[in-house]
Amino acid sequence: MDILKLLKEYAKNNPEHPAYLCGETVMTYGELDRLSDGIADWLVSRFGDSRAPVVVYGHKQPLMIASFLGCSKAGKAYCPLDISMPPDRVDAVIKKSGASAVFAVEKMEQAEKRIEGGPPVIGYEELSRIAESGSARSLEEYWLTDDDIVYIIFTSGSTGEPKGVQISCAALSGFTDWSVNLGSPAEKKRGVRFLNQAPFSFDLSVMDLYTCLAVGGTLCPLTKEVQNSYGLLFDALKSINPSVWVSTPSFAELCLADPGFQGSTLPALRTFLFCGERLTNGTALKLIKRFPDAEVINTYGPTESTVAVTDVRITEELCQADENLPVGRPKDGCTIYIINEAGMAADGEPGEIVITGSTLSAGYLGDPAQTERAFRMINPPGSSSPVRAYFTGDEGYTRDGMLYFNGRLDQQVKLHGYRIELGDIESNLLKIPGVNRACVLPVMRDGRTASLTAAVCCSEHVDKGNRAAAKEIREALRTFLPDYMIPKKIVFLDSMPMTQNGKTDRKAVMELIR
Repeated sequence: MDILKLLKEYAKNNPEHPAYLCGETVMTYGELDRLSDGIADWLVSRFGDSRAPVVVYGHKQPLMIASFLGCSKAGKAYCPLDISMPPDRVDAVIKKSGASAVFAVEKMEQAEKRIEGGPPVIGYEELSRIAESGSARSLEEYWLTDDDIVYIIFTSGSTGEPKGVQISCAALSGFTDWSVNLGSPAEKKRGVRFLNQAPFSFDLSVMDLYTCLAVGGTLCPLTKEVQNSYGLLFDALKSINPSVWVSTPSFAELCLADPGFQGSTLPALRTFLFCGERLTNGTALKLIKRFPDAEVINTYGPTESTVAVTDVRITEELCQADENLPVGRPKDGCTIYIINEAGMAADGEPGEIVITGSTLSAGYLGDPAQTERAFRMINPPGSSSPVRAYFTGDEGYTRDGMLYFNGRLDQQVKLHGYRIELGDIESNLLKIPGVNRACVLPVMRDGRTASLTAAVCCSEHVDKGNRAAAKEIREALRTFLPDYMIPKKIVFLDSMPMTQNGKTDRKAVMELIR
């Protein structure tokens, strides 16, 4: 599926149809095409054939989407960053990305100071002028092709440094070919409204953004401000009245707390698409009962395999038959293997989920060692030659071809849909003066990470009995990490339990902090 060609067709045939709608802000397909053309024209004029990516910083503004597409039209990858990221992390991503330019759709004054001497930072007003005044010349010879990288999403890294997952044009096209038919067929989604809950820096947003654009729909984002206010949230949902809902299960659970969240108040809703974390039986059952005209679709997939690679419609019968809901069967062009110490696991046996197929990432930007560790060649049963595979670090099993997800094998967790390396938080805790040792652990509820707790050993001058000390540590941590990675609770230990091989004894720490 060629998104750029499709958008040209939509802009020509239905230019006044809204591509974006948020409150009073509307951007039509005609405007999206024109603004992205202007941005592409400037990028080509300024940087020519350079393949250096462009960082796009902001929070769900329509100009961000125009920038994404402008980059694609200019033959350059884009790297989305949300305003929830602290300046130090923004700076680290900009530096690691090797960006040729930064499009600051929102103010990023602190980051600008930190990247002095780096790529030019184009602010909102200048970017708007560029988009409006660009030439309408044809740039198809610059458009990205299958093997080119279309976007780079930075995820949490175990060393304390974010890692950039590179997704190719072909992988994105393969994903959208499949995603447009999730739940209802693509024909029934033509021109409808899609709910956008996740920020553009989180790959779940790719599911709503590109699936929406592929069917000529209207993307309806919920801003951070709206999601943080119950009153604003439910008013916004009623106003949007989406046909396709894309979110993490946690967000749906939050909405279910209001008895008014039901089919009669959102009559257009026909499809729930979930990804990013475990969907519980209780949540699925509530949705099925409150929205009898809607399908609940559960999916699974890491960022490295382009959003999602499995799907299953969740029914009341499935909820009652299994304690652990399935995450689905693989899409066409993708094969999933379960590998354990004995090799390929038999049906029902647990092991690491390993993915092969056409939508795998090209690897981690500027990190060949990490790429080699995660993407390896395997010899599948019955295959005459090895194939490239991504080792997810997730544990699961298959039953009659259906995949079930058990959780993480390593120290990576999913919290509210965000993938978090616990080592990332620990590394940044150690940057705080007075913190000598740190161990971060997930607090589990209903088989899912509900929050994070950090155990720390501090210098003698830190008053470990003072509740204010924990607050100060959390505030200091916000200098390095976004809010969703900040531990809810800080526990002070006199010493950190160790294993015989000199590593932190996480099981012992868990016993101490309970």
